[in-house]
Amino acid sequence: MAKTNTPGHMSVAGQKKTYSAESLRSFTASAFEKVGVPPEDAALAAASLVEADLRGVETHGISHYLPLHIKRIKIGLVEPRANIVIKRERPSTVLLDGGNGLGQVIAGRAMRMAIEKAAHTGAAFVGITNSNHFGACAYWSMMALPHDQIGIAMTNGSKLTAPWGGRQAMLGTAPISVAIPGDREGSVVLDMATTATTKGRVLLYDKRNLRLDPTWALDAIGRPTTDPKEALQGLLQPVGGYKGYGLALVIELLSGILTGGDWSYHLGGPLAEDFSRPTGVGSCFGAIAVDAYMEPDEFKAQVDRVIREIHESPRAEGCERIYMPGEIEAECKARRETEGIPLDTDVVKRLTDMGDDLGVPFPAEM
Repeated sequence: MAKTNTPGHMSVAGQKKTYSAESLRSFTASAFEKVGVPPEDAALAAASLVEADLRGVETHGISHYLPLHIKRIKIGLVEPRANIVIKRERPSTVLLDGGNGLGQVIAGRAMRMAIEKAAHTGAAFVGITNSNHFGACAYWSMMALPHDQIGIAMTNGSKLTAPWGGRQAMLGTAPISVAIPGDREGSVVLDMATTATTKGRVLLYDKRNLRLDPTWALDAIGRPTTDPKEALQGLLQPVGGYKGYGLALVIELLSGILTGGDWSYHLGGPLAEDFSRPTGVGSCFGAIAVDAYMEPDEFKAQVDRVIREIHESPRAEGCERIYMPGEIEAECKARRETEGIPLDTDVVKRLTDMGDDLGVPFPAEM
């Protein structure tokens, strides 16, 4: 499809300042260390947040989530040093209790275990319980790509959408990512919520006085709305109607119930709103070794062929280009690694104030 403002990407004119990814990673890691996160864990959390900004997924980057993670650690709702415990283990499966640590740290441990086990068994899945928000799913699924493996990541979270036909929030956005390795044409990286947009994007539109797409959200009594303020009092719409609801429910059961936790209806509220208790997030990570099925080079050549054939297929009227999942993000990352990451001036001020409070100076512009 033509490159437009989609629920996962946004380009809005306004005052911005530009920063190198490395300077933002250093700042973010230092901020985590100041609240007691060990350096290695702080570096991982910082890398995942800044990667979202590099890929243009601003709703999952440092501007929204870094201050929230820091606040939750400071008030005792997240353990800065996660005590991750193996609760069950078999040759191709593991269940981890995350010890209410940073979601990124627990997700990293889980995905590494899935990759290691898949190298021996062909496929592996790791579930986690007692965790927290871990950022964009794609960061974790993509960890499998250098190993010639297919990566899978999914999670539950705060209740923000209703069952199809309902108007009470019971399900989370239930994001899922699948990363499939290619060769010269790049990899296929699906990263999607099962809602038409995210709570972070609604907040962003409200801050910028923009109207929502009418398919994104419902008001408090279940009517479609384009008003972000009404949407914040209402619900997110599932993508694809009842099909999105069904997919969200499956992800809830795999992430929350199968791991021995609970589903979104009973979890702590959104990070931005509920500071009364831990979130209790559950997640599921998987890895599939390509060489369990065929030679990796052969598989990646075939993925390249699929990508080329899709790229070269006839386009609908008005469509400039057909994109593969993850392609827009990969191109955005390539640009921003050179040109820097743009941040709104109000975001810069908020992060600067947070840094001043922690004794960590915010970096200079590029």
